[in-house]
Amino acid sequence: MRQPPLIQTHAFDVAEWEVDAEFGVFPQGARAKDAVFAPALPPEAVLVGGKRYLFKRSKRSYPDQFWGEVIAYRVGCLMGLQVPPAFAAFNSRTGHSAALIEWFYRDGAELFALGGDFMQMLRPDFDRDRGTQHNLQDVERLMRALVHTGALTQNWRQWWAEALLFDALIGNSDRHQDNWGLIFESAGRQPPNMPPCRLAPLFDNGTSLGHERFPERVAGWTDARLDQYIDRGTHHIKSSIDPGHVQGHLALLRHVLHDWAQHLDLNLLRSRIDFSADDLTSCVGDLVHLPVPSPLSTARMRFVCRLLVRRLTLLKELLDVPAAPPG
Repeated sequence: MRQPPLIQTHAFDVAEWEVDAEFGVFPQGARAKDAVFAPALPPEAVLVGGKRYLFKRSKRSYPDQFWGEVIAYRVGCLMGLQVPPAFAAFNSRTGHSAALIEWFYRDGAELFALGGDFMQMLRPDFDRDRGTQHNLQDVERLMRALVHTGALTQNWRQWWAEALLFDALIGNSDRHQDNWGLIFESAGRQPPNMPPCRLAPLFDNGTSLGHERFPERVAGWTDARLDQYIDRGTHHIKSSIDPGHVQGHLALLRHVLHDWAQHLDLNLLRSRIDFSADDLTSCVGDLVHLPVPSPLSTARMRFVCRLLVRRLTLLKELLDVPAAPPG
């Protein structure tokens, strides 16, 4: 079900926020991030007082990349998917801008396990740095095993199809093995009494939305040039490690729609993107007005919206005729 996003009215300054002594500078991932706690009386009601947030910066070469996290959260809400709330923030002491992302599991009561941990169990030689062996066949082996134990009861195929749909819409090329995972309840219990688990919200969405393209260089792109760029987009995960595997944003989604057809609710998938181009652009339009050291320019927003609207059209066309086997 579609859910309204949490809308901030001002960018949040974390300069005086408590830094998490346990996590400090958060080590996971390529972009610098700090774990901080929101004040007990947060500046706006969209924040949870006392809760941990990640202050996640951009790569140096792309200073406005963090906006992708905020936009992706808004798009996820429009689709009715679980994406951790993300806000525009800055640190007035350091001058850094970043996405402020809400922690998505309960410390002490739940345990979060990265997908890469399981991939290494399945393949001891798994390349954890690059994830070159990251593939859906191994994911399916893992999911089936968890279902067999009774730990996982959700429709994991539906979850993955919706994740691929989301990533195809935002152009996310980095849903690698450590950008998805499982949340286990009652963290103290051990196998064979496997605790209940669920797939985590769709986190780490910033390698998307054309962040690596500079607005002044794409302003004159024709529709054909835009389509060429979109056509080259790929998921990090691929269908298998076999030669001839499928990995393109649209192609891999088409592949799972065919292979998992009996297990998927196609109408639910269609409903995830049952909104207009105006709905899509209006849900993020206010972000250009939030002042931070690395603001979201109107030129950047124009390119982002152009990508989103075109991908939305292509995905609607794909879901209208999903049954054909992938080529």
